[in-house]
Amino acid sequence: MGQMIPKLSEREIDRLESAAEAKLYRALRGLLPEAYLVLFQVNWILRREDDQARDGEADFLIAHPEHGYLCVEVKGGGVCFEGNTGHWYSIDRHNVKHEIKNPVEQALRAKYSILTKLRENPRWGLHGPGRIACGHAVFFPDINEAAPIVRADLPGCLIGITDDLRNIREWVGAALEYWSSNDNSANPIGPRGMEIIKNTFAHSFEVSPLISARIRDQEEQRLRLTQDQIRVLDVLRTQRRVSISGGAGTGKTVLAVEKAKRLASEGFNTLLTCYNRQLADHLSDVCGAVENLDVMSFHQLCYLRVKMAGEQSGREMLDEAKKTYPGMDLFDVQYPAALSYSLDVVPNQYDAIVCDEGQDFREEYWFPIEMLLADYETSPLYIFFDDNQNIYSRARSFPIKNESYLLVTNCRNTDQIHDAAYQYYKGEPVVPSGIAGEEIQLIEALRHDAQATRLHSKIVELIAKEKVVPGDIVVLVADGLRKQEYYDELLGRPLPRPSQWAVEGVTREEAVLLDTVKRFKGLESPIVFLWGLDTLDLDREQELLYVGLSRAKSVVYVVSSSDVSRKVCDATKHDA
Repeated sequence: MGQMIPKLSEREIDRLESAAEAKLYRALRGLLPEAYLVLFQVNWILRREDDQARDGEADFLIAHPEHGYLCVEVKGGGVCFEGNTGHWYSIDRHNVKHEIKNPVEQALRAKYSILTKLRENPRWGLHGPGRIACGHAVFFPDINEAAPIVRADLPGCLIGITDDLRNIREWVGAALEYWSSNDNSANPIGPRGMEIIKNTFAHSFEVSPLISARIRDQEEQRLRLTQDQIRVLDVLRTQRRVSISGGAGTGKTVLAVEKAKRLASEGFNTLLTCYNRQLADHLSDVCGAVENLDVMSFHQLCYLRVKMAGEQSGREMLDEAKKTYPGMDLFDVQYPAALSYSLDVVPNQYDAIVCDEGQDFREEYWFPIEMLLADYETSPLYIFFDDNQNIYSRARSFPIKNESYLLVTNCRNTDQIHDAAYQYYKGEPVVPSGIAGEEIQLIEALRHDAQATRLHSKIVELIAKEKVVPGDIVVLVADGLRKQEYYDELLGRPLPRPSQWAVEGVTREEAVLLDTVKRFKGLESPIVFLWGLDTLDLDREQELLYVGLSRAKSVVYVVSSSDVSRKVCDATKHDA
């Protein structure tokens, strides 16, 4: 039995839109030897398109370690070709003709595109076999005679018909032999080459959430991406300009990281960026030293490019921007303008850009972002966003024309936290994770010092008695203007050794982090204490509540006066 990717059940095969593809899938699955690798419905985008190699898809890619690979285009029903017009038609059971794409040309382009895509993979250059035999063929499983279809560019051995379904091993072998015999310099693909093909076109992955959790019984349920997320990643294989929308916890950042890594591994010089500096630092830590991948916040990008341009040209780009836009905001207007100026001096550009938390970007940011792309029109640009997390009140106007794709499953929060956070959500419905979890915990006191005493006591209990890792605990202050008052209330209180407090830093295993809701946006933690609510107008800060509550994966404590805590949590509450 050949190696089939994906491995479809009989029920899934029955649900395929193309009955012709289903027939060939069953034949290849049942009759090909194990040495063959069969990839079904393969999609790709290329770093650079040309006349022969283009973005696209192939119905079947059949590879053998000794004989090369074959791209097969499948068409159901009868078939008709008009030589005087060059048009192809399928013929349905009512003998009605329907114009179709040229299947020979489709298979031919797929052959060259797949070879180009393999060469884009750095591993192919390092470990690949070099020149290999590759070919194309067409299959018409509903017709019983190939002779009328034979043309100068389509010999009979490259045309599959009904009888070949029963002898698929011989047909595939003959088609591969046709192409390999015409290229005496071709090398075998070999085991390494087969693995590179599989990795390039059927990359499997399992992704842990961004912050490593130690609450194991719930974490096991979060490890794999939902079917909804997998669907979106499949869409991204063939789309060059996409915006992806989803509520808190739907995996936008996980997907952004995974997509950026994939692009980089395929040879794209890639930028992964966001607005929030703390999120950028965390993403950089998560990605590590990935070749071809730069990770930084938008303003880090501005600063570095402007500095580089100044060193090369002697110009002060930021001063020029200040003169052009006097009195305008430094970060919202002047730095983006300076970044645009720097492109005249430092033309280094990216093959692809992935933007997380896109709702935080002002319209002024998108022009220099687009100008950083190697091709303004076609270079891949992916924007992940959540309109309900627009706590910086940025304008949502993305340089992408198509409708956004939606993520609709919350794979971060327990159901209890989901219910508490999503009462402040406005948008497309999001399905809870199915992880029941604990009720929302309330720590209530009238004064801030009393709140701090009870909050501190609970943290000590979690670390000393419940054996919670300090790095799994974050205290988030909602009132950012008074954040230092709240920090000071806790910093003088000791934690069990060797635990310690950390203020607005990177999450560390031995430290309980103190931060603000706005700074922590885009990040997550197993346990969150949401504090600093009493001085806010909660009716006007619902997006802040949505963001703060949804940062918690497993447990959230709302620390406030009783009136405020009950207003925040509505009916989903429990005294700590």
